[in-house]
Amino acid sequence: MDSSPTKYVYCNDLPSVAYATRILALSPVLIIDCEGRNIGGLDGALSLMCIGTEKAEYIFVFDVLALKPFKFRLMPLFCVLANSAVKKVMWDCRNDFLEILSEYNVMLTSILDLQLAEIQARTAVNKEKDFQRIQRFSWGSRAVPLRTIKQNQELFLGVHRLQGMDACIRKANLPTTGKDPQVVAMHKAVGSAIWLDRPLPPNLLAYAAHDIEMIAMLYEHFKTNSWITSANELLLVAQSMRYAYSLFYQGRVADNDVFGPCAVLPLDVLSESRGPHFQCHGCHRMQSLSCYSVRKQGKKPQARSNICRTCQIKALLKETKYPIIWVAV
Repeated sequence: MDSSPTKYVYCNDLPSVAYATRILALSPVLIIDCEGRNIGGLDGALSLMCIGTEKAEYIFVFDVLALKPFKFRLMPLFCVLANSAVKKVMWDCRNDFLEILSEYNVMLTSILDLQLAEIQARTAVNKEKDFQRIQRFSWGSRAVPLRTIKQNQELFLGVHRLQGMDACIRKANLPTTGKDPQVVAMHKAVGSAIWLDRPLPPNLLAYAAHDIEMIAMLYEHFKTNSWITSANELLLVAQSMRYAYSLFYQGRVADNDVFGPCAVLPLDVLSESRGPHFQCHGCHRMQSLSCYSVRKQGKKPQARSNICRTCQIKALLKETKYPIIWVAV
């Protein structure tokens, strides 16, 4: 296991940003990950934007707070981020996409989200059966009893449980130390506002930079094991962009919102939606009819649930009762 310290360049002034931009502009693939207070949440605030080259040979940690006075002089960097010819490899891109857009008005393009690649590989490479997909909802701290799942099979049709990056690294048995347990414990004890402190302690900066190393290692692992290939890469990018926009369309929500963050993949991400779209009363996203529970007369749909199936599953996982109202279609 590699326990050597992560090497990175801390960018908190214009000369360091200029140096980083020159290096990053030469890389056809960028690894991106962000840190901040409650990223993606109601009071979300970006603190660090970490960007590495494809194999993390170079890692740059941009201090968003220190660079605020120079925001309008960061355009060369923003052009790299917005360049659709440059692939951006991320793990669960939703929150970072939203915060970068909010802070810099820059929309990341050509995202390849490894969390989606892992989901696709479950069946395409690892030959996971459908009952195994369903079983995933009965595992972990937030779980639905298997009996309940079997009684509501239509609800869980085509819905996937998300896996975290640390779990994926452990399963892949990659030679890395994983996330610093001291920082993880600190995060749990005092909350994510620690990322807004200045100066940031070295262990937090190293933690942020190490995430880039881990994502880069996973990216190489996924390619080596044919989880990402030339045949499926374009599809993964299209799915990843839909994934990125899913939170953008939902908007920021409170931590205690039943339809807020949860380890369930939104529907209409893996496949492009077709036909009429309807707004979910839970996540507020416009989704196709297949994303809802549907009542039919014969083969003709008569009514749909007021919240999408993903939101219904979130309520089950969070053990929250939410009234299902049927809406005519």
